[in-house]
Order: sequence, then C-alpha cells, then structure tokens
Amino acid sequence: MLLTLHAVRLLGFADTESVAARFGQDPHDAERLLIDAGANGWASRSAFGGTRGWSLTVAGRTENERLLAEELECAGGLAAVTAVHAKFAPLNAGVVAACSKLQLRWLADGSQPNVGIDEPTRQTFTRASASLSDLEVRLTAVLPRFSGYSGRLEQAVANAATEPAWLTATDRDSFHRIWFELHEDLIATLGLRR
Repeated sequence: MLLTLHAVRLLGFADTESVAARFGQDPHDAERLLIDAGANGWASRSAFGGTRGWSLTVAGRTENERLLAEELECAGGLAAVTAVHAKFAPLNAGVVAACSKLQLRWLADGSQPNVGIDEPTRQTFTRASASLSDLEVRLTAVLPRFSGYSGRLEQAVANAATEPAWLTATDRDSFHRIWFELHEDLIATLGLRR
C-alpha cells in the first residue's frame, strides 16, 4: 500500500497505469490496492478534463505519511535522508529561480518555450542534475524507492538541448516536474511541509 499511495501523492492525479508504473507495480495489483484505498477513504477516483484518475484524500495523505515514517524508521534512514535534504535545499533554490526566470521570460516576451536558453540558466539545470546523482546514491542506500530521479533529470536536460520546453513543461516528464516530484518525495519522507 505504501508505494501505491505514495505514487498517487507524487503524481498528484493519475490513472491506474501511471500509478503502477511509478514504482514498477503490476497494474492489476495497483488497481486492487487503489480500490482498497478508496474503500478506506484514502483515495478517490474522479474525472477531470476527459481524464479519469486517482488522487489522495486528506486521510490518504495522513496514511501515506504514517507509512513513510514507519518505512524510514525501519530502514534507519532518518540521518541519511535529512542530510540529503540539507544538500538539496540550496540546489532547489537555484532550480526554482531558473524555472521561474524561464517561465516569466517566455510569458513576458510572448515567445515559445522552444526559444533558446542562456548559458548560465542551462548550467543551473546541468549542475543540479549532476549534483543529484550523488545524492540519489545516498538516498537509495537506505530507501531504494528513490532510484530513477537522476536518470530522468539527465534525460530532460538532454531533451532540452533541442527542445527547451523539456525544462519547464507540464505536459511531459520535464526537469521542473521531476524536480518538484523529488522535492515532494523528500519532504513527505521526512514529514515536513513546504
């Protein structure tokens, strides 16, 4: 149940297949767990903009946080995850500023997100991605479910070389979307609030 609820939390609103894919679960098992979560009042299925998906209820977030705390305690990972979060915070500030800069620029001048990006901004994303690689190793040593973020970020940076929208778009696995998910994963694991 932990991975199923946590996948819904990280994705925000997602269909069963996406929930299952997030942590490599069998879709039929994920569907069964989502139905059980719905019966327990932890998740609800709804339709939005022609898409059906799952989202967590307030009780579901509480249960997810309880399961995450239990997982962290069993793994003895509090010190490691706290240390990674401390290293992540300054990286996060730079990424958030770079994403905002791009979004505001594209909005202000009416240009498309595929217009070139200045080198300092590009380097912010490249450095953050490289730094995360080491942090992910430290995280996965105690909580293997953190694996994959670094590779996804590297792919987004590579895609952005020819299509800059891969840095901030909401319609794909963009750098900003992955980074936001990672931030949510860290703070949820530590029981923190944004």
